Amino acid sequence: MKKKRRIWMENINYFRKECSEFKLFYELTNHGFRTYFRMTRDEFEYLHSLIDDIKKENTNYREAIGTKERLVITLRYLITGTTYSALSKSYRIGRSTLSEIIPVVCESLWIKLQPKVMKLPTEPEWKVIAKDFYDLWNFNNCLGAIDGKHVVIFSPRKSGSQYFNYKKTFSIVLLAIADAHGRFIMIDVGSMGRYSDSGIFSDSNFYNVLQNNGLRLPADEPLYEGGLPQPYVFIGDCAFPLMTHLLKPYPDHERLDKDQLIFNYRLSRARRMVESAFGMLVHKWRIFFRPLDVKISTAKKIVKAACVLHNYVLQNEIEKAPSQSVFSDNMSRNYSEVSEQNSADFEDGFFVKEYFMEYFNSVGTVSWQNNRVQNVLDSDRITHNLH
Repeated sequence: MKKKRRIWMENINYFRKECSEFKLFYELTNHGFRTYFRMTRDEFEYLHSLIDDIKKENTNYREAIGTKERLVITLRYLITGTTYSALSKSYRIGRSTLSEIIPVVCESLWIKLQPKVMKLPTEPEWKVIAKDFYDLWNFNNCLGAIDGKHVVIFSPRKSGSQYFNYKKTFSIVLLAIADAHGRFIMIDVGSMGRYSDSGIFSDSNFYNVLQNNGLRLPADEPLYEGGLPQPYVFIGDCAFPLMTHLLKPYPDHERLDKDQLIFNYRLSRARRMVESAFGMLVHKWRIFFRPLDVKISTAKKIVKAACVLHNYVLQNEIEKAPSQSVFSDNMSRNYSEVSEQNSADFEDGFFVKEYFMEYFNSVGTVSWQNNRVQNVLDSDRITHNLH
């Protein structure tokens, strides 16, 4: 028997037009608007013009919530990380209504923005990405940095330990490739938290397309004039497999010589842009500050929407993007090593990796790399002597 509705609308919601936080949309100064919505008014209006499919018609019983208000509510949910209950009080809208609005708007944002701000690059666009990595991070022939991020969720009902990860939380995984400015090139969302980065990568659409030469990558080019042609590559940490088009550091559990340490430093310096992208995503869209208390399907829509919004906002700020001096040059260390499954690809990747290492220690050297690596060696020597 269907449960009888106790009330049609809470009393405070009758005064939505007079008391809703939505009134701020029209009252904020330009600076206040940018701080409140993470974008300018013009950027908001353009975004609003894209998602015309979220419109609802008025009924005989009530006036529909307008599309601007629906977008405002969703943006504030993503920006503040507040709960449905708190948001419903601020905007004088029922919690159940919010739970319908937010997934629909998030899905529309992904559908409409993804082809504009996260489409698969063409060959000339891949070369622009590679040039940016060289100009900003001194890494040649690099097409992107790849890594995974656990998005914490509340344990789904009857899911057991499927979403339970090594950090002792429940999560879905965002696997992402970022460019030299921290924009996402490709993402894969929704894998269960119990899987490793390497397992998620091998099951991802990116891996399948990469293996089948479907990414329209540029042809091999020399790292320097007169050198041998080398493939364009993606870079990741030790959790990922070594492949012809995917490089990773030499593992720390082996005794590394100075040349290998310099390779690791140069790779890690460029690879951290995907970590920076995750950092910018989380601090701008603070929904990731707490566990997502929504269905898995809704959580995926939220993550996808936040990623395209991240790209949309960053794209409009690209001329003012942070320079390399903003980020720390600390050499990141990687501990988790995985086995290689494709021996032929691994062998090709090994020779590519060795060539890059030789290049970084000869023609492609940068003035500060020896000091950076020497500092690490000195620190390790002091630590060893203390023990």
